[in-house]
Amino acid sequence: MVSAAEESVSTSPASASAVVQVRSSRFGDLRVPVDRVLHFPQGLIGFAAARRFVILDHRSGSPFKWMVCLDDPDIAFAVAEPARLVPDYRAPLDAAARALGVEAADVALFVIVTIPPDPLAMTVNLMAPVVVDMRTRRSRQLVLEDERCDPSYRVCAGSVAVAAES
Repeated sequence: MVSAAEESVSTSPASASAVVQVRSSRFGDLRVPVDRVLHFPQGLIGFAAARRFVILDHRSGSPFKWMVCLDDPDIAFAVAEPARLVPDYRAPLDAAARALGVEAADVALFVIVTIPPDPLAMTVNLMAPVVVDMRTRRSRQLVLEDERCDPSYRVCAGSVAVAAES
C-alpha cells in the first residue's frame, strides 16, 4: 500500500513497463503506466508544483474525465473535451500546436469543469484550456486572449421550463 504522500515507480517483470503508484483519497490506489503520465513542466495556474497528471474516465459514456495529480493525488480536476459540452466550439488547435511545438493533429484539448452544488450552474473554462501533445504527453495550460473564450462558460445556458397541465 502506498500512502498519499508516498509514490513509487516500479517495473512489472511481465511487461517490463514502468508504473507510477499513488494513493488518492478520492480514487484509491492508482497504478499508472508511465507512458500515460501527462507532464506539465510549468505546472497549472495556481498549482505550480503540480507537474504530473493522469486522465481517468469518470464512467462509460460520460463526457467528463478526471485529471488527477500524481505529485499530490488529492488534487484532481473534472475535465472534458469542450466540443462535447459547448455547441459550435472551435478548438484553438493552431495556438495549442504552436505552444507545444507540434502539429495540430497531435494535440488533445481539455477544459476544466466547475461543478457547483447546483449542477445546472456548471461552467467550463474556455479561456485556459489544457493542451496535450499526444505523442510525448508534454502538456500545458494555455491562457487565450480571445474575447470569445469565456472563463466561466455556462454549460446549461438556460433553465428548464416545465409547462403546467391544465
